[in-house]
Amino acid sequence: MPHYTVTLEIARPVADLFAYLTRPKNLVQLAPPDMNLELVIAPEVLALGERIVWTGRRWGISQKIIQEVTVFEIEKRISVEQKQGPFARWIHASHFETIDAGTRITENIDFAPPGGILGRLIPSDSIRKEFDKLVAHREKKLREIFG
Repeated sequence: MPHYTVTLEIARPVADLFAYLTRPKNLVQLAPPDMNLELVIAPEVLALGERIVWTGRRWGISQKIIQEVTVFEIEKRISVEQKQGPFARWIHASHFETIDAGTRITENIDFAPPGGILGRLIPSDSIRKEFDKLVAHREKKLREIFG
């Protein structure tokens, strides 16, 4: 199964970043505009077992995405698994760690490309390039928000 890992370091306490990233409405702000991401249903704050429903448009295709929080350890770790959506498999885990400079967030994504024709048109390497763009945008936005 393809895997993607990235590490971000932000000069703020873990508590601040964790609180921000566990509010689904904030996650919309971190997505690049060309993803056309919209939050349809979500709790105000994530917790274990909560579901999030999104719509988005990528690669010319509109998608409904349903995710479930499968791991939730306050100020330590969050894992979200796609239950319905474009990928054959998608698990996104964020690990939070206090460092001298503030917080290190290590994000691990295990994924399987979409099935069918779309999966043949969009190989894993292309998906990783999309992740690179997403992470660059997300990091830029977090630095703007948290200075």
